[in-house]
Amino acid sequence: MTDPARFPFPPAGDVRPPDGYHGVLRTGAPHPVQLSSGQPALLVTRHQDVTAVLGDDRFSRAGYTELARPLFARKTESVLLATADAPDHTRRRRAILPAFTARQVRLLNPRLEALAEELLDELTGGAATGEADLVGGFTVPFPMRVICEVLGVPLDDGPALRADVDVLMSTSGHTREEVAATQARMDGYFAALVAAKRRAAEAGTPADDLLTRLALRPADDPGQRLSDQEVVALGSGMLMAGYETTGNSFGMCVLLLLRHPALARTLRERPDRIPAAVEEMLRYTSLNNTGGAPHLVTEDTELGGCPVAAGRIVVPLTEAANRDPAVFTDPDAFDPDRPDVAAHLAFGHGRHLCLGAELARAELRIGLGALLRRFDTLELAVPEAALEWRRSMFINGVWRLPVRWTTAERPA
Repeated sequence: MTDPARFPFPPAGDVRPPDGYHGVLRTGAPHPVQLSSGQPALLVTRHQDVTAVLGDDRFSRAGYTELARPLFARKTESVLLATADAPDHTRRRRAILPAFTARQVRLLNPRLEALAEELLDELTGGAATGEADLVGGFTVPFPMRVICEVLGVPLDDGPALRADVDVLMSTSGHTREEVAATQARMDGYFAALVAAKRRAAEAGTPADDLLTRLALRPADDPGQRLSDQEVVALGSGMLMAGYETTGNSFGMCVLLLLRHPALARTLRERPDRIPAAVEEMLRYTSLNNTGGAPHLVTEDTELGGCPVAAGRIVVPLTEAANRDPAVFTDPDAFDPDRPDVAAHLAFGHGRHLCLGAELARAELRIGLGALLRRFDTLELAVPEAALEWRRSMFINGVWRLPVRWTTAERPA
């Protein structure tokens, strides 16, 4: 008998999912693998089964974390939403949700539009032509400035925080000791920041930001109150999720535009088609290098027509589900006019649906729109084969995206 494959599979070094996903998706049934923790698990790949795992309380994230370490080196306490079940997950999520509703994001849109233009002004320096790294100059700084403003994190602290996030989001580039030291430094930073916001509120000058609101949640409702440790962990977690995921997703979206210049021309002429194109970019690209969050099965059940016993570990792969031919016609094709794109699971599903999904969508739409308006031409400044992919990181993407550009004539 052949030993189960090791999981996570090696990243593809591209916007597409790992090559190993194609084989397991073809089988349909849950696929046996061995996790990096050494434990056996079943990969769940069909769209129907992935949504079942993500939406059914019989599949527990907290149960898995009690059995084994996560697939990357950070401690469980630092990822409170990703590794929790109800009621703790519900309480924490409810505290954060008002800042990321569709209505709140619509109110933020003017600021997002202004910020995108400010960053592109800085990137071009007023020149009509030039070269620049879009990852370092736009696709990552844009969502980072947004989440810093939402949370109330000083923008001047961004570079140091980003360096620490690179360590914390590494899967293999740093030792456990380095990760632990970085996590302690990040926790200390947010603990001091939250304490300063409480002092400002007590002095009668509360800031209008999410960290202040979390720190001041009413103490007369213990069922809804967040502990200091929770506020600190949620603050650092939202910073990372708020720019690391969106910024690298944005970079891959831009790379798709560079690969498809006809699409870029169409979207310049028809910006109303940008939202649909963004949804297909989200479906088509693969963001998670470690595959997905393991869940412990708490009751005997069935997936893909196969019995799955309580106590088994299952890993739902949303990026495989996004290429399920039972849901998406010609799923390996990039089709900005795809009629079935709304079924994609790029932001997850159910109780763990990404809290920042609406904000991320707005950032991608507004960011791509700003690029298309600003530049008449935009092309890679290096051969695509020279791009360095983030193979040792939890989040996929490219480290740099060097481009050549010419600016469009802007109205006076």
